[in-house]
Formats: sequence, structure tokens, C-alpha cells
Amino acid sequence: TIGRLHRVSCSHCHGRDTICVTRESDIIDRQDFVLQSKKAVKQFPLHLSWAMTIHKAQGITVDQVVISTKDLFGSGMGYTALSRVRTLEGLFIIDLYFEKFYCNENVDRVLSQMKEMKRKPSIFQESSNFLNIFFHNIEGLKCNFHAFRQHHLIRKADVICLAETWLKNNNEIDKLELDGYKLLHKTRLSSFESNHPLHSQKGGGVAIYFRKEISIKKIDSCKHLNLEYITFEVEKNSTTIIICYRSPQQSKNEFLINLTEHLEQISIQKHILLIGDLNEDTLSNKSKPIEIKLQSLGFTNIFKRLPTTNSLSSIDCIYSNFISNKDQYYDVAGTYYSFHDALILSVNIENGKSKPNIENELINEITMETNNSFQTSSEVVKISKQINKRKEISRKRTNNQPLKRTKITTNDISTNSGLKEKQLLFLRNVDKTMDINSLEYLSNTLSLIDQLATIGLKKINILGDGNCFFRAISHQLYRHENDHLNIRSETISYLISNKKDFEPFIDETDSTIENYIE
Repeated sequence: TIGRLHRVSCSHCHGRDTICVTRESDIIDRQDFVLQSKKAVKQFPLHLSWAMTIHKAQGITVDQVVISTKDLFGSGMGYTALSRVRTLEGLFIIDLYFEKFYCNENVDRVLSQMKEMKRKPSIFQESSNFLNIFFHNIEGLKCNFHAFRQHHLIRKADVICLAETWLKNNNEIDKLELDGYKLLHKTRLSSFESNHPLHSQKGGGVAIYFRKEISIKKIDSCKHLNLEYITFEVEKNSTTIIICYRSPQQSKNEFLINLTEHLEQISIQKHILLIGDLNEDTLSNKSKPIEIKLQSLGFTNIFKRLPTTNSLSSIDCIYSNFISNKDQYYDVAGTYYSFHDALILSVNIENGKSKPNIENELINEITMETNNSFQTSSEVVKISKQINKRKEISRKRTNNQPLKRTKITTNDISTNSGLKEKQLLFLRNVDKTMDINSLEYLSNTLSLIDQLATIGLKKINILGDGNCFFRAISHQLYRHENDHLNIRSETISYLISNKKDFEPFIDETDSTIENYIE
């Protein structure tokens, strides 16, 4: 007890059942009266001690507590008593009986039946082959710095990219440093020319934090672009990262002109990550000129289908021209201090097999067209064609497949209505398609790529996950594979609604159109 501890150290109370209390004096100046006087108060500063049952003590927290376990009689009483005190130093136990501490068997049984909570696997990879990137529209680095640096993912990131820092100049960045990281910052004022409308507006600004052990090279444009961006290259693997912000007040056309010019300057052939808040909602049904243009340049938005804000819009993005699905891990991380969520990405930058998604001779084209007929003096060899019916039956066709030539555009139209229109157009033109002359088979040997190039086509790599056919159609229509699930769904819906038309094509493998669809 407190008294026992006092008697050990006090020479006056040692060996006695007493405790020393020093009398204190306090002089009160009474100035409220006409006759000024002073009154002295002398007293022993004793603190009231009180006791209560453990049942009544539930919910309170104290600095010191003395607990007697002699009369504990129920499960959980010991835990309730011990958890009332703030610190271990403030806990004093008398009459300790260990058998009084036990758990309710029913509670123990229910807990043993509960499923084990599985932790979500970490997005950030610990391998040195991966680059861990954290992006956030912070909406004010200075005002949110304390909350930002306490985020549990910050210290796991190799590169931290920020938009809308709202810093007026770089004189303030000394107070915004993170241990183990270097900071690069660019204000809105320095991003725009003095005659640009955004030059004098508040807000904006971009920044990057990168680990001190990572060697980077900052890349500046040879001319002043009206663009809020920082570009740098990770020298170890020559990966170029652009952190960018487009204000809603800046036209998309001006932004695209300046961004495209910058991409041409640094070479589109490089491995590039374009990171930022471009204020174009990829989840909306409105036109998306930024997305269309970047797709035509070989870029894919990794976060296209993920909401990134409190309003469930997707305006924050990471575009890449070289990452494959097996080389990346990504997710959205919540924050409480900004309207925007954080984007986290771990990318394998040591995979030497990855190549930029450059469309040869089509890099700046939005549409691709093939003629209704073609003439060529080039010699084309006969290719044996194999059709795999659900990987069960292979059949050789002796007749050459007729070619359907059509104009393909990447205009932003509704996928569902577009698919139906193209399907109906194909059915209407079946007779016309059959009239197209077949290719002449000659003996000269050309590679498959040479033959495709002769008729204006090229070979591309499609992920073989069971949906490769629909991925190929998606790539042909939109220059990317992201809509393969929509195309598959539309195909199934079309088969269901036109069962009678397709029943003659069903063979013994499936016996019925229903089995084929399943």
C-alpha cells in the first residue's frame, strides 16, 4: 500500500503504524472589504480516499487504485478491476488470489468458433526489384503535414508524390522534411508564365519525397510549359516518373498540348509513369479527352475503375506505358484529412522483358482505318488455321477466312450500345463480306508479322487468362483490353436473346445452345 511504502523510507514512521503528513499554510488576501485584512489558512492536505465495488467501477479510469481480490466471485471481475488504472505504477494489489481470475466458458467457446481475422496482404513489396509509390492530393501540405507524416504507409514508400501542396514559395519546405527522404517542390507560381490566368491564383503546387539512398535525375523541359509538373528519372533502372496536376480552371486542350510536348521531349520510348490529379473522372459517362489521348500514346490508367475521392469519383490516376498485370500491386488507401484518397502502387521495375506499349506508326493517331478492298503485289503464304473449340476439339479448315474491313474509332461512346450496333451491322453485311476475294496462296515464305504488315495489321500480346478472345476484340475496338468483361457480357446477352439463330451452329460437344452459353 501507499502507507507501507512511506514507512519504508521515513525514519519517523519506520516500524510504526503511522504516516507523516506535513501541515501547509495558505494566506488569503481579502480585498473585497473596506478594511483590508489577510487571513491565514492552515490545514493538513489530506486527499479523500473512497472505495466501491468492482461492479460500480465499470467505465471509470483512475490514476491509482488499491484492489483486493479476496472477494472476487464472478468471471471477468478481475479483468474489470485491473483495467481501471491508467499505469502499472498506480496499481496496488492486496490479498492476491490467482484462482479468482478466470474466463466465462461460454465466451471462451464462442471465441474459439470465430473465424480468424486475416490481414490484408501488403501492397508495398519489400523486394529491391519493386518501386513502392505513394500518391496523394494532400490539399495543403503545411496544414496537413502532421497528419500526413503519421500515415502508416508513408515510411514504407520509396517515392511519395503530392499534388495541391498550396505552398506559395519554397522557403517553407525546410519545416516540411521527412527523416530519410529528400524533397523536391514546384509552386504554381513557377509553373505558369506571368500572363497565364493561373499564374496568380492560389493553390496548386506539386512535390515529391524520395528516399535518400535512391539516386534520381531531375528532368526539366527545354522551354517553359504552362504545366504543373515535376519530372525525374530513377537512374538505377531508367524509369521516368511525372507528377502532374491539372486545375479545373485549365482547359483540357491546353493541358494535353503541353503534356504531349513534354512527353515528346523526354521520349515516349522510355518507361514512364504519369501520376497525378488530372480532374477528369474516368468513372463518368462524359467525354474523356485526356484518357483517350493518353491511350493513343500507349498509356493505361491503372486506377481507372477505382473511386479515389469521397464523392466516389476517379480523378486521381497513375498512367503507365510499360507495366503488365503480373508486375504491379495497387490499391486505394483512405485518409481523413483530405477529400482525396491516396493511391499506392508497387511496380516491378527490374523486369527487363517489359516494353513500352507503343503503337508503331500509330502513336499520335486517334483512329485507324482499313480500306474496303486492297491490292498488293506482295506474296502471302498459306497458313494452316486451327480452331480450338473450348480446348477440346481441333478442326482444320481448308477455306480461307473472309476478311471484314471496317473503320474503327476510339470516340467515347457507350460500350453497350456501340457493341450492339456493330453486331447488327455485321449481320446485315454478311452477304457482302462473303463476296470479298480470298487471298492468293503463293509458295514464297513470309513470316506472320510480315503478312500482317502487308494488310495493315500488327501482332500484339494478349493476356491468356481464358478471356483472350474478348481481350483481343477490346484492343481492336478501343486500343486497350480494359473492356473485355463488358464485351463478354454483351456477347452472352446477345446469344441468349438470339438463341434460335445460333442453334444450327451447335454441335455434339454442347448439344444445346444453353449448354454452350454456360
